[in-house]
Amino acid sequence: MKIAPVRNERLSDKVVARVLALIHDGELKPGEKLPTEIEMSEKFSVSRGVIREAMIQLQALGYIRRKTKEGTFIQDDILGKLSRPVSDALKDATFQDLLDFRDSLESKMVEIVIDRVSDDEIEEIRSSLYVDSDKIGNLFSLDHYFHYKLAQASRNIFYMNFIDTYYDLIDELASRNKKQEGSLALIAEEHQMIVEAIAERDKKKASKAMRHHMEMVRKRRIQSEGAAE
Repeated sequence: MKIAPVRNERLSDKVVARVLALIHDGELKPGEKLPTEIEMSEKFSVSRGVIREAMIQLQALGYIRRKTKEGTFIQDDILGKLSRPVSDALKDATFQDLLDFRDSLESKMVEIVIDRVSDDEIEEIRSSLYVDSDKIGNLFSLDHYFHYKLAQASRNIFYMNFIDTYYDLIDELASRNKKQEGSLALIAEEHQMIVEAIAERDKKKASKAMRHHMEMVRKRRIQSEGAAE
């Protein structure tokens, strides 16, 4: 049985997860004012810098709001935000919107993967390049499988959820992707470049390989649209 070694998560990620758990459990309520950074650092036994980073993440996710001179508050509609599917919130996003966001996100994600992934896990990701596509579905699923394996290696729940959400949002493109002759080989080559850069622990090379992959995804999308017209 292969078991990946336990890795330390960023402390700020743990604080974010704990705050969300407190909201789910009803210990923190919509509209409630949060303790000060000093008080929270004492309660969580972490530095103020860690608390500040966690608050930035929570604010970016829309879970808290900050009022100058008044403090930090849980959003009034937090329960709706937590229960609403992400795909609903992004239903108006265009393919270009998603791809732009994915480009910046995954280019950074591979750098985090290098910091956290074990050699055994790299071999496991590499082996995913050779999975029989008939066993997991079409080309669309094969690409999803590879990127989800990378997200797993980052040990970041937000990355894993984003990859799943991204492919859910563009699921309607699957049938079109299956018709792209030669795409499977091209995508496999691009994935190979990413894996080898990760294996070399070269962050710049890995990020560059991911950006190249995203650019090729964009070009294939444009070509498929042209062919469909």
